[in-house]
Amino acid sequence: MIKFFRKIRQNLLLENKTGEYLKYAVGEIFLVITGILIALSINNWNTNKLDRISEADYLKRLSNDLVSDTLTYNWTYKLILEKQEALGNVIAHLTNNENDSMDSISLLYNLKQGMNFTFAHPKPVTSTFEELKNTGNFIKIENSEMRSIISKYYFEVEHQYKRIEQKRISPNYGDEIDKIIPDLGLNNGEINYRGDLVSYNEIVDNINNPEFKKLVISEFNLAVFMQPIQKKGLKESKILLSQIKDELVKLQN
Repeated sequence: MIKFFRKIRQNLLLENKTGEYLKYAVGEIFLVITGILIALSINNWNTNKLDRISEADYLKRLSNDLVSDTLTYNWTYKLILEKQEALGNVIAHLTNNENDSMDSISLLYNLKQGMNFTFAHPKPVTSTFEELKNTGNFIKIENSEMRSIISKYYFEVEHQYKRIEQKRISPNYGDEIDKIIPDLGLNNGEINYRGDLVSYNEIVDNINNPEFKKLVISEFNLAVFMQPIQKKGLKESKILLSQIKDELVKLQN
C-alpha cells in the first residue's frame, strides 16, 4: 500500500503536476491522521472496556468482603451484649458481697461469658480495599463519589478498631480468669473447669479480691465502649453493601 501511494506521488511529480501533488499529499496526511485517530479511539474503547470489567470485579470482591463484615458485626454485637450483661451480673454479685446471690453455675457461666473478645475482636475484611490502594487501581472505580464513600468506610473501620485495641489494659481479664479458674469452658452447654486444680471456695476467694473487682469493672467498661461501635459498623457495612450493589447494576446496564 505504501509503495502504491509513493508511485502515485512520483508520477504526479514527473508529470509536473505540483498543485495536484500538494493536494494529494495533504489528502494522504489526512488519511494517516484519521487512521491514527481511529486506532486511538479503538484502543481507548478497549481500555475503557477492560477498566469497566476490572471495576466490576473489584466491586464484587468488595461486596463479598462487606457481606462478611455484616455477619461479623452482627455476631460480635450480640456477643458483646452478652459480655456486658454477664459482667454486670458479676459486678453486682461482687459489689454487694452477696456470695449466695448467684449459684456456682451461674457465677462461673457469667465469668466465662465475660471473656468474649477479651484478647482481641474480629477485624473487618480489608484485603480488597488495601489491594486497590496499593496497586493504584482505586482509580478504576469510575464514580468518584463511590470512591470517597468506600475510603471513608475503611478509614472508619481502621480507626474504630484501633480505638478498641487501645482500650485494652494489663492485666488482661481473660488471663486472670485462666489463672483463677483453669480450663473454664462450656462443654455441651455445661460449664466446667479443672476442679482437680482449684476448689470452688478458692475461686470465690480469688474473685473477691479488690484488684480482680477493678479488672471486672474495667472489662465491663470496655464492653460498653465496644457495643455502639459494633452496632454502627453493622449499620454502615449494610449501607455500603447496598450502594455497591446499586453501582454494579449500573455497570451492567
